[in-house]
Amino acid sequence: MKALLIAFALFCSLGAGAQTKLADGTWQDLGLELGLRAEAIRESGVLRLCVAKEGQCIENLTLGFMVRVYDKAGKEIWNSLWTGRTLDLKFKRPLPEAQKVWVEATSPNVVNKLSGTRIATGKPLKLEFTVE
Repeated sequence: MKALLIAFALFCSLGAGAQTKLADGTWQDLGLELGLRAEAIRESGVLRLCVAKEGQCIENLTLGFMVRVYDKAGKEIWNSLWTGRTLDLKFKRPLPEAQKVWVEATSPNVVNKLSGTRIATGKPLKLEFTVE
């Protein structure tokens, strides 16, 4: 009986901090963020993103987004709109002059790729980083 109670408590704790179902039937998770999985923009034009929570990528979530790349002087050298079909980006060419990257979701939602369910994030997710 004690083992069953511990298992139940553990199961309940796994759902803590997960998505919340709102009164109107929609889902919301205000703890989601854009994560950087890998970056090789200067060398090969590759950028790998993910939707993450507490630093852990969630593979079945996606979103549409805009990418802007800036050089050392702050001049925009690339911008593109991505549908979110994949979060593994390959630019047409490497960008050796890249200094700063700015990524912003096109809406305040992510989509579960398995179920098609929209999950509200409260605001469009953003990621900004300096290329090393």
